[in-house]
Amino acid sequence: MRVLHILVADYANVAKEGKINVMGIFNRIFAHEFPTRQPEMHLVVKLDASPAEYDTVRKLTIKLLDETGKQEIVNWSRDIHIPIGSGAERAEINQILRLRDVVFPTPGTYQFSVIVDKDEKETLPITVALTGN
Repeated sequence: MRVLHILVADYANVAKEGKINVMGIFNRIFAHEFPTRQPEMHLVVKLDASPAEYDTVRKLTIKLLDETGKQEIVNWSRDIHIPIGSGAERAEINQILRLRDVVFPTPGTYQFSVIVDKDEKETLPITVALTGN
């Protein structure tokens, strides 16, 4: 299993045709004070799987960690069923995680980690900084 895309946005959804719609991609959050709260953001992850993984169940875990890696801000997981691909195309899995009221205790670089079973597949840094007044 591979991560094809990972991003954070103000909003995202999946259309009937399986297309991902995304608005407001970002990798920085500016705050006037800390701790700060992000009212809403969407983590978009697009995975693909090889024929050897078809019709299996894998555990997908998303973590948001502080820059030390010791504090978990978000820890979310679920089982995902890997569909059977069509022909030579690999199976694709879209996952959009809507995050509400996430609190960042301090400025710094935080990291989203995408883990399948117990194997980290991809990371995405996000910077949270104090804004200049």
